Amino acid sequence: MVAVRVVFLEAPEQLLAERRRLGLDGRDEMWEDELHMVPPPSFGHQEREAALAAVLLPVARSLRLRLATEPGLYGADGGWRVPELAVVRPEHVTHRGVEGGAALVVEIRSPGDETDAKIPFYERFGVEELLIVDRDSAAVRLLRRGIGGLVAVPADATGWVDSSLEVAFRPAPGNVLEVRLTDGHLERC
Repeated sequence: MVAVRVVFLEAPEQLLAERRRLGLDGRDEMWEDELHMVPPPSFGHQEREAALAAVLLPVARSLRLRLATEPGLYGADGGWRVPELAVVRPEHVTHRGVEGGAALVVEIRSPGDETDAKIPFYERFGVEELLIVDRDSAAVRLLRRGIGGLVAVPADATGWVDSSLEVAFRPAPGNVLEVRLTDGHLERC
């Protein structure tokens, strides 16, 4: 099956209602009054997301932060995005999802997705760090809030990129993401 880009000038309410009824709207995003209907991710994508969540949950809890998978991040402009993971301060959690900032957002890049196009939203939203992990190679890019927005954090000589959440990430052979915890323990995702 070939991916086809679909543009509605106005989405038929019947289509939106059917997506809600079937539970297909959970990853939909609102971009400046444009609804982006995001298809379900592949199994490999979901597997990496689950592994990262399992590793990052104890880290978040130790820092008195909260972690959610596929949360709604609701901006002041009425738009929202749905990253794979978000680590947030308790005061940013609302009944809808997350509002007003995030300590870390994780996007798993799949071929043809819109990860890079989300960066300006995450800057406006108040994301402190954005971790982008390639689904197929485990390559990592960490962006941290700096002057002028989210800027790339360089890897050290051994390929580790240090997060302010006291963990580090690097790709390893075999499409593996390594996560180094503060105690030196190494997890593979």
